[in-house]
Amino acid sequence: MNYTTIMHDNEVKQNIFKCSRCGLCQGVCPVFEEIKNENSTARGKLMQIWGLKNGDLKLNRKILQSLDLCLNCEKCKLNCPSGVDTTGVFCSEKKLGTFGKIITSDFVFKLKMSALKAFSLLKKKPKYAKNSKILYFEGCIAKELKNKFEIKGVKIQNGNFLCCALPYLTKGRLDIYEKYARYNEKIIESADLVVFDCATCLSAVKNYPFKNPKNKEKLVFYTDFYKKFNLQSKENLKVTFHMPCHLESAGKSLGEIEEILSSIKNVNYVRLNNPQACCGFGGDFFIRHPKIAFSLSLKKGLDIIKSNADIALTSCPTCLWSLNFSLFMCKLLYRYKKIPKVLNMAEFLNRCEIIAKNQQPSIIKASKEEKELVKV
Repeated sequence: MNYTTIMHDNEVKQNIFKCSRCGLCQGVCPVFEEIKNENSTARGKLMQIWGLKNGDLKLNRKILQSLDLCLNCEKCKLNCPSGVDTTGVFCSEKKLGTFGKIITSDFVFKLKMSALKAFSLLKKKPKYAKNSKILYFEGCIAKELKNKFEIKGVKIQNGNFLCCALPYLTKGRLDIYEKYARYNEKIIESADLVVFDCATCLSAVKNYPFKNPKNKEKLVFYTDFYKKFNLQSKENLKVTFHMPCHLESAGKSLGEIEEILSSIKNVNYVRLNNPQACCGFGGDFFIRHPKIAFSLSLKKGLDIIKSNADIALTSCPTCLWSLNFSLFMCKLLYRYKKIPKVLNMAEFLNRCEIIAKNQQPSIIKASKEEKELVKV
């Protein structure tokens, strides 16, 4: 089984042919919103790739820079009326030389992640249940920060998965992506459910070209469990939610999240003006393009402050960094006396009390753990 999602040359051309040049990608691209440069849009990138393939253009630094101006938010793909797989084209067309392969290697990525250990030196590795058929997909950042993931009343076992492999796919390292996807599917095969608390990991794994398509049906987001609960906050709070880009690409809607938050007793949910606007960090985009990332992040911070919420929630570790950074900068630059606290929504829900459980069908009927959960 070939796990790579690389497109052959004819598939790339077919996707470019499908582009109607309508420009809707321009209206949803966070990068274009900042720099107003057509080359930063999906349409502009597709035309450059077409020019390279036809020999009308020669690869140079400017073209490489414009192709790199991508947050991998997938908004262009999700909103394309012609169904162009823009992100698939971009990943397939990344050509790496010797130096490029070195800096995108498994070793270098793990070295970057290991820097996070400085923030968790005094923390113990979290313990999870044993012999549960509900497996937790622990993302790279959660693993290094030793963050404990919990769902009230649910026994969860750490699946000990490898990286979701999206960082490798977006850099053109399809060889590493294939290896990780194959390894992770073997673990998924043995589970009843695999639960995610990271939007990016969920989106990445859902896009695996599974050998057994039924394995995709086992992938759930932690919010799916909380649809069964009636929750109550221990104190009266006003909360808001930033929608991670990859949560939408994973097939989860803002409405699902809002329904859960709005149903919690003692919680007043207020929607941001632009809840689905990208926070700007996009993996390591903020390192490569700090000016654009800072501007997008600052806009998000101001939107959150205007909501007058006590807590800003999200479901992506990179978004958590971005929101904390943006709110700190807003306080520093605009001298706000009070800024909302930022929390992972999974942590927030786990802090709430369960006052009742709805007798709803289980997420997957074959899951014994889920059946027991509903009976409790």
